[in-house]
Amino acid sequence: MEPFDQSTLSEFGSQSTLDPAGQGAAAILPLTWGMTIAFGVVFLLLIALVWYAWTRSGGRTWWIVGGGVVLPLVSILIVMVFSTSTLQAITRAHPDSLVIDVTGKQFWWDVVYDPGGLAMRDANEIVLPRGQPVTLRLMSDNVIHSFWVPSIAGKMDMIPGRTNTLTVTATETGRFRGQCAEFCGLSHPLMAFEVVVLEPEEFLRWFEDTMGEAEDAAQPQLVAGREVFETAGCPACHQVRGVAEGGMLGPDLTRVGGRATLGAGMWRMNKGNLAGWIADVQDMKPGAKMPSYNHLSGPELRAVTAWLASLK
Repeated sequence: MEPFDQSTLSEFGSQSTLDPAGQGAAAILPLTWGMTIAFGVVFLLLIALVWYAWTRSGGRTWWIVGGGVVLPLVSILIVMVFSTSTLQAITRAHPDSLVIDVTGKQFWWDVVYDPGGLAMRDANEIVLPRGQPVTLRLMSDNVIHSFWVPSIAGKMDMIPGRTNTLTVTATETGRFRGQCAEFCGLSHPLMAFEVVVLEPEEFLRWFEDTMGEAEDAAQPQLVAGREVFETAGCPACHQVRGVAEGGMLGPDLTRVGGRATLGAGMWRMNKGNLAGWIADVQDMKPGAKMPSYNHLSGPELRAVTAWLASLK
């Protein structure tokens, strides 16, 4: 089978509610425009009514009651009906959809494809097939997070002890930026991710290429880097399939070098940023659970950086 072309995943994604690339976002956009226009009109009417009541000799209480109570109440009820129907439409589970578990961490995203079957684990990047419904099961094991990819779908809270479901159908290929939309701690602003939408056949190739073991270390420097990774205690938190199994506290690093970004969508993936992350992670993401490995020597840091960058 032809290997998946990683160059497809090389650019940062866009983030805009006004440029929908998914059925959920497309359903929300008319509601957004409708609410904006409707409440703009209501605001102008209220200003006009207040002015009329203020300037009219003697005034009339029913203008205040009608404009200050009845009109806003009716407007809110109308909006509630339309917003509730839209919410039901974008959260309804599809019986034949691919299931992806997404768990909000502090401060990154744990992603598991097909949790009831193959259970292929990844992190900070969600890959979807275009035109096919995908059910996202959203969870948190710490504090409240909020999953939001404005170009694909609406927001959904991730609440400890509860699983919320969001069914998305991407309609355009490309990269689309997501963000945690609920304050979750010191590095909340540094908790982004990307959704990568591929054609269905490309998605199948990507999935088959990704669910295998990590690439072999074929060069002396890469072998040395793998040894540094193992002896420095990294497998206690990180899994690299075929090399280190069982580490679940941190992101799965089996294909870390193939991701376009580092640190949950905040920096471009390259050796310089990767080395900086390993040596002083607290400088790049304050409050992160990972300790800094500034005790590594220069050759050790370069070797482990090269090995991690080779994992694609």
